[in-house]
Amino acid sequence: MSPYSHLPYSHNALKVFEAVARLMSFTKAADELNVTQSAVSRQIKQLEQELSSPLLIRKHRAIELTQSGKDLYEVLRQNYHNLDALIGQWKVPAKKRIVIKSALSFATRVLMPNVALLNEKYPEHEIVIIPAIDEDPQLESEDCDLLIINSCKRSRYQNRAGISVLREEYMAPVYAESLSDKSIKIEDLLTLPHLHATLDHQDWKLWLSNAKLKGKKQGRDTVFYSLDLALSACLSGQGVTVTDLLLVLPELKRQFLKCPENITLQHSEWQYFCYQRNPNPIANEILEWLVAQTQSDVTQLMSLCDKFGWSIEEVNF
Repeated sequence: MSPYSHLPYSHNALKVFEAVARLMSFTKAADELNVTQSAVSRQIKQLEQELSSPLLIRKHRAIELTQSGKDLYEVLRQNYHNLDALIGQWKVPAKKRIVIKSALSFATRVLMPNVALLNEKYPEHEIVIIPAIDEDPQLESEDCDLLIINSCKRSRYQNRAGISVLREEYMAPVYAESLSDKSIKIEDLLTLPHLHATLDHQDWKLWLSNAKLKGKKQGRDTVFYSLDLALSACLSGQGVTVTDLLLVLPELKRQFLKCPENITLQHSEWQYFCYQRNPNPIANEILEWLVAQTQSDVTQLMSLCDKFGWSIEEVNF
């Protein structure tokens, strides 16, 4: 037994009635359905007979809907609208994707603030940003438009096909104003709490070694095992962390973060690269934008060096 035992046998008759009721004309409905006016009239009469209820009041030059006709039309109108919207969704072409896989800190502090810009520039594409977990991935197996790598293995990437060098790191200690009511001097770094992004404390060890500070380190160490967590702790005034200044350029410009007096920027052993496995016009454009954005950020950082008296003598360009 059919679960819809009250529906008429011919669903086409319902379609014909919906057109007549919507257009309030046999002639217009016939034109829309590409049939004769007599065929439309015949379908409506058969539908009324099958439903045992008049649906239309036929006048000399017009028609009116009975109450049953109005009720039936409203149900058909709503359901045809829902069906049309559903099927229309199936026919909407899926957006092409631009997949950018990136070192986590670069994705968080460089790509994310510029997502709106990328969406505006490429409205027909879906921007996908994926954090890269492996420090030195197998390039041939990466399935993305652009892969941004932060690596200390420079020889692995230099002069390799598809690889572009983005930049060096510009390392220095930073702190929030809430950490101290006075400017922090370079020698104060030995006594203040140190915030670390890695278990081996490598960034601090390298920076302190190159800075050649005299005295014994007394500040307490806290490890967050993530640069973003370490920076969050730093911004809340919990201590000093060594970071790549280009990653915190907006905070430095607004002086949410500061560097100690008489500081010297240092390069780390790490460097940023960008890899294109299969170059395409849009990926090429984004790479060009990344290179230009990086150059602009470096220029702004050098301006801050001039403004605050940070040394750049040990930084190689």
